[in-house]
Amino acid sequence: MIKCPEFHFTPPDITKELIKDIKFNEHDNTLEPCKASGNFYNLIPYKKDWCEIDEGRDFFTYDFGDTKFTKVITNPPYATNHGEKKERKNIVIDFIFKCFDVCDGEVWLLLNSKMLNSLTPIRLQKIKDKGFNLCFMRILNIKIWYGRYYWVCFSNKKNAIINF
Repeated sequence: MIKCPEFHFTPPDITKELIKDIKFNEHDNTLEPCKASGNFYNLIPYKKDWCEIDEGRDFFTYDFGDTKFTKVITNPPYATNHGEKKERKNIVIDFIFKCFDVCDGEVWLLLNSKMLNSLTPIRLQKIKDKGFNLCFMRILNIKIWYGRYYWVCFSNKKNAIINF
């Protein structure tokens, strides 16, 4: 199996800034479903769990039992990085929807512009039907990567900031 390139991992200085937007409490149980080198995971306080395909815990197949996490925080993969380039496929929407399946609270995602554009009105409606609203967005530049990035939160406890 080909490992994910380090370049794809969220830079530590960025994770330290983004994590400040999240209000944690001692009752939180947080999941980082794409841990990579742990730049988000290592900053998460209180109870936490993780997945990382390169460490044998595939988010799509890992059994969390009946656990519902109060927060899910991640820089989701846009496409599979394992295998030959011609075999790779876009997995971001499936990954994002899986985050909603394991969460009862807030889903925090660092999205690039392609990922954000994938959140069509139809998909946003499906997210709303799952009980989640887009309730926060920060727009930023990450100089080592190309283009704009969006730090977004979907919550099933907060009001939406957009209409569609």
